[in-house]
Amino acid sequence: MSRKILLGAENIQQLSWGAINGCEAASLLEGLHYQHHALNMSYGQFLLDMPISSNANPYEGFGGSPFKNQPGDFEAIFVRPLMRWGSRYGRLQNLSGANPSWLYDAVRLGNPVVTFVTVHFEEPQWEDYPFGRVPVNNHAVLLDGIADGQVHVSDPIDGTYWLSSDKFERIYLARRMAIAVFQ
Repeated sequence: MSRKILLGAENIQQLSWGAINGCEAASLLEGLHYQHHALNMSYGQFLLDMPISSNANPYEGFGGSPFKNQPGDFEAIFVRPLMRWGSRYGRLQNLSGANPSWLYDAVRLGNPVVTFVTVHFEEPQWEDYPFGRVPVNNHAVLLDGIADGQVHVSDPIDGTYWLSSDKFERIYLARRMAIAVFQ
């Protein structure tokens, strides 16, 4: 990775807004704000604009509610509906399926990347739902820095921090879901 790059995106703490399931929206808004998009939108306003799936399918919109857990629902929004929604505010690129080096290249070019990982970067805990098999400890963070053997994230639950690129890659590669945010 060579030299250290830190974009310094803001950190939105989802829990302080009462959004226990709002990580994807927080990470996306962090990236949009970094690129000077949607600057007039607070996180609360942004959440209210998020598309909700009528059948709790995160491949169609947000499943359930960002503010509470609902039995049987998988409270998340995945790449395609997140891209459709977020593209109304800024320029996004679907990097799903990409090798980690592509994510790092995006950051090198000044473009933070929303990455789907797990809470606290723990091993995925897989469960089956009508729409497919997903980790119930699903989480999204904004990748906004790289250095030798480390990456930097803005995590809507745990704040901003560096972690080993090996740990980041192991959890990211479980699903390879990511969106780069451009200016």
